[in-house]
Amino acid sequence: MERGKLIADRYELIGRLGRGGMGEVWAARDHVLHREVALKLLDLDGIVHADLPRRFEREAVAAAQIVHPNVAALYDRGTHDDVLFLVMEKVDGQTLTARLQAESPFPLPRVVAIASSVCAALEAAHRAQVIHYDIKPHNVILTGDGLVKVIDFGIAGFVQATFTVARSSQLTPAGTPEYGAPEQFLTERGDERSDLYALGGMLFGMLAGRPPFTGHNSIAVVRRKLDEEAPPLDAFRPGLPPEVTALVAELLERDPDRRPQSAQQVQQRLQALLASCAAAEAPTATMPPPPRTRLMGDTQQRAPRPPSPDSWNRASTDETPFTADALLPRRFTNDLDIEFARISEGTRLSSEAGPSDLAGELARGECTEVVVGVYAEQPGPHATPENPVYVSVQVFAFPDAATARDAHKNLGDGGGAWRLTIWSAHDGGGLAPCPDRIRRSLRWRYSQRVHRYLSVALAYRADLTNDGSIQPWLAAAARKAAVSAGPQNHHGD
Repeated sequence: MERGKLIADRYELIGRLGRGGMGEVWAARDHVLHREVALKLLDLDGIVHADLPRRFEREAVAAAQIVHPNVAALYDRGTHDDVLFLVMEKVDGQTLTARLQAESPFPLPRVVAIASSVCAALEAAHRAQVIHYDIKPHNVILTGDGLVKVIDFGIAGFVQATFTVARSSQLTPAGTPEYGAPEQFLTERGDERSDLYALGGMLFGMLAGRPPFTGHNSIAVVRRKLDEEAPPLDAFRPGLPPEVTALVAELLERDPDRRPQSAQQVQQRLQALLASCAAAEAPTATMPPPPRTRLMGDTQQRAPRPPSPDSWNRASTDETPFTADALLPRRFTNDLDIEFARISEGTRLSSEAGPSDLAGELARGECTEVVVGVYAEQPGPHATPENPVYVSVQVFAFPDAATARDAHKNLGDGGGAWRLTIWSAHDGGGLAPCPDRIRRSLRWRYSQRVHRYLSVALAYRADLTNDGSIQPWLAAAARKAAVSAGPQNHHGD
């Protein structure tokens, strides 16, 4: 297929979004309803089976019955030049796979929120008697406005049914080895509980930073799933609430009868975990309301009080001095053992942190200041002075943890990187916003919220390279810078 081709005299191919073993996904334009859609072309590689058209029709009609905000809608289906196609809602955002590569492992509240949204999608699908069969991070999209969307409902089930009937000796397409349930790789198709197993695998991956089972190839992963129990989650991420580790362990049971028996049951437990996370982050009832953050240059208000020994990381306190020294380390070593040193710093009004729409959102959240630090270093064995990596860290202060959490959904987790100013070191000291060309260079972003502080770090290379080999350096630098920033760093770098 090529750009500009018209499918079924209606859908114009605009650009390829992805390619897999079963075909391609394209962004397309619906010339009848005048809207953007996603078009999935299913290439069954010469499989001939009289029942396929009817089965394809049945699966598509079933998937079209799922109407839920966490499910990408299925609009149409058909055949074009002996290729099956499905027309779906075009979801703009990042796959969970991409987010995990950039930010893994996730904080617990975020993991539970994403899992709850995926589980809600499973509830809706299972009510429509549709099983996904391939729940995995790549089939979960995080949109710019904070929604979680599950894609390919009904498609994975159709593909599995096709291969189970037409190619009984080739079971790999029955699911993704790292996340699919063990029974999917035997002679069974599995059922709703297979989707719940995959949800458990995603929970494990988001919290541990890796799937529960790994191996040097797909066959090795499947063999381990069939022969071994899933490893305990707390072996990879200690300190999690026992309710979390217990739920993940039950979802990853090899025997479907020992797993939770419905998505509704799992959702009830996830909702209880969400409530626990919210309660843990909320300020205590006996704590007095925090004072408003002091505006820069406001000499009428008193200086910050001396901190109590345990106050630096307490939710919703205003005891951490809002200065670069208090909130940013002077140096840090990133995940690739590259040392970064702060070469410029400054404190700015939030109105200077970006364009007007960002400034307005910060003002509504009662954020009055932003601390900025810029770091530079030469990454890798072939570095030269002309192409250092710069890391710009911004720490936003909000009046309380709840407001910071809302801001994180929009500024931190909501795909709003394009609205955040990238700062660079300015000749003669101080900071200056980078020009637009920096925004178009290869860069990486990481965000983290600690109580009422939201830290966002952007790493980019000075030579504006598009060479993807720099990506691990940028990702490691941005992640470590954001994690290093915050009130916990006041006592040392």
